[in-house]
Amino acid sequence: MADNTKQFRWIVVIQQNLEWLFAAEANIFVAGDLLWYSVEGSNNICTAPNVVVIFGRPKGDRGSYQQWQ
Repeated sequence: MADNTKQFRWIVVIQQNLEWLFAAEANIFVAGDLLWYSVEGSNNICTAPNVVVIFGRPKGDRGSYQQWQ
């Protein structure tokens, strides 16, 4: 989560430009401020990167990203 409005604007700019850059690639997922769970069964181990690019995963809406799926 952004600490201030300027940081938020930059997060949006970066995320949107990455979306544009990879728009033609069906299996590159780009997101911003999305909860990322890296260990199955451990819902207390998570992070929320400002922007994330995940290769090999389809685009689409997600409530969170579970690395093991």
